[in-house]
Amino acid sequence: MLLQIIIAKNAGFCFGVRRALNLTEEANANSAEPLYTLGPLIHNRQVVERLKQKGVEALSGLEEVSGGRLVIRSHGVGPEVKKAAETKFKVIDATCPYVMKAQQLAAELTGQGYQIVILGDKMHPEVAGLLGWAEGRAVVVENAEEAQEISYQDKVALIAQTTQRPETLQAVENVLRGKIKDLVVFDTICRATKERQDATQSLAREVDVMIVIGGRNSANTNKLVSICRGTGTPTYHVEEASELQPQWFSNADKVGVTAGASTPDWIIEEVVQRMTDLNQEEIKTEGAIEEVDNNAGETSKDSAEFTLTAEMKTMHKGDILEGTVVQITDSGVMVDIGGKSEGIIPLAELSINNISNPSEVVKTGDKVQVMVLRVENEEGYPVLSKKRAERKLAWEKLSKAMTDNQEITAPVVEVVKGGVLVDVGVRGFVPASLLERGYVENLDVYLGRTLRLRVIEIDKEKNKVVLSQKAILDEEYEKQRQATWESLAVGQVRKGVVRRLTNFGAFVDLGGVDGLLHVSELAYGRVNHPKEVLSEGQEIEVKILDLDRDKGKVSLSLKDLLPNPWSNVPEKYPVGAVVNGKVLRIAPFGAFVELEPGVEGLVHISQLAHHHVAKVEDVVHVGDTVKVKILNIDQNAQKISLSVKEAEGAKKETPKEEPATQYQSSEANVTLGDVFGDLFGERKNGD
Repeated sequence: MLLQIIIAKNAGFCFGVRRALNLTEEANANSAEPLYTLGPLIHNRQVVERLKQKGVEALSGLEEVSGGRLVIRSHGVGPEVKKAAETKFKVIDATCPYVMKAQQLAAELTGQGYQIVILGDKMHPEVAGLLGWAEGRAVVVENAEEAQEISYQDKVALIAQTTQRPETLQAVENVLRGKIKDLVVFDTICRATKERQDATQSLAREVDVMIVIGGRNSANTNKLVSICRGTGTPTYHVEEASELQPQWFSNADKVGVTAGASTPDWIIEEVVQRMTDLNQEEIKTEGAIEEVDNNAGETSKDSAEFTLTAEMKTMHKGDILEGTVVQITDSGVMVDIGGKSEGIIPLAELSINNISNPSEVVKTGDKVQVMVLRVENEEGYPVLSKKRAERKLAWEKLSKAMTDNQEITAPVVEVVKGGVLVDVGVRGFVPASLLERGYVENLDVYLGRTLRLRVIEIDKEKNKVVLSQKAILDEEYEKQRQATWESLAVGQVRKGVVRRLTNFGAFVDLGGVDGLLHVSELAYGRVNHPKEVLSEGQEIEVKILDLDRDKGKVSLSLKDLLPNPWSNVPEKYPVGAVVNGKVLRIAPFGAFVELEPGVEGLVHISQLAHHHVAKVEDVVHVGDTVKVKILNIDQNAQKISLSVKEAEGAKKETPKEEPATQYQSSEANVTLGDVFGDLFGERKNGD
């Protein structure tokens, strides 16, 4: 039978228990002075017996001995017990940091006048310690049903034993919110406990049999047993390998293994090895295949899930590790760095930026890179730095990016004189002149924006990094420009963006290539300035009139894409018609009159009035509306001859006075014509 053994994630020692055991073993090795623990150090008989063999005695009370050193176990104790211990012993406080946080809350909230409600096991030593920190006035409930039956004060604070389930805490909170107006709730549950329980439940649903390893007096182990049985999977609780029975696995293909927080790795390995021996076949574990020697019963240690000791990471100062954020506090972040080890990132080591709250940088569940600053502090935690790990990795990344000319991205975190600072793991500087292809007027708009960058200078000793976004934009612009030039052809209609307006026209970006749209090509009508028709940033369609690739010049037209108003001029303005027009401009020889935008004609000076006109300005002015008659149309030349005087109708000329010197006969009112007319006529007739 091929038996697959799957070991649950997070099985075995939790951080608090491992820390307590390490502190105890170190204290025992460093001094011959008697060493005691107040109660069994952990809820595991085999570990307690091993410690006893090394000379570490477990006391049931402080009165049993009168001196030496005393370890307070991870469950913690009340303040009165701790104070009494310190009068007789050199105390080594191995209280789990999660438990210590709950103790501090109980004391602070009691001092603020809150009634403390503790969710937990009334008989558990951790709860007994919390009661002490709450000055004995706290109420303990084990579930929502118990919470429903109790009367409360006006101000209530709810905290939990660290090994409780989050859903149980939520259920109790729901009950209390229905009873109390002033309720504060603090989630003091250890995340590692929840992760162990969730992983166990998930595994139990996948296997045929579950084996739970741990002390029978261990609350968290019994909780795992209850969770497994709740899935309907046959579950067996053992303290050691000798308790395993072959018949448990007779019809099983997959067996799941988990262990309580007080179960050491070596006991888990003994249990798994015992199952291997009982099976006498090749065992497959999750993620790897175990090779079993049927004669010797030896298994290879290729599987990290099988060989739990391989999960224990040996760390050194300066190591870069990956971890998972498991808890966030005001002063820093707790990170699971594997192998059941958890470390602390102080607030100052979270980011290169100035932050006041860790939540600005990380959230629970985030994967982070950290550097080991200290393998263990006074409380037994590894001290880690996120910003130093990122800085080290950043320098490596920046050097490679510069060598390979790679593009990187980074957010702008600060505006400084002459440019902006970006977060690339270290502070990088982007000069204002290297932000864009053009001039940047307001740097503040870049704050918080993510830039695309090239590394152009690195000086690690001076902590100096200079980057450029312009380098990337220039490269892309040049590629686009070349592609655009290759695609341009005379007669094409292209989309473009108006980039700049001048008196003589507009420059239009066709995609890396600028073309000139001359003012004469903007419309059929007269345009004094391009701003009358266009605005900068406007997208338009233009026609390519001419290309000069050598000089990099492109001539464009907008009016060629517009309807030509001359196409129907003869029909719209037939010869002889009288219409209104607007005087556009004046010349010495006449006035140009616009009939409609793009259509204008000339009123010659001789056609301005019935009388002699010396100057055009004596009759009309620019902007005047005048009535004109169509005299002639040349559609090909786009010329129209107009007349103002004929539009006004025929007028009689006023007779002019005769000159003062006249030839007269002796008879009044007789002109020379009268005198010589007959004579001329006679000569004509007489030839």
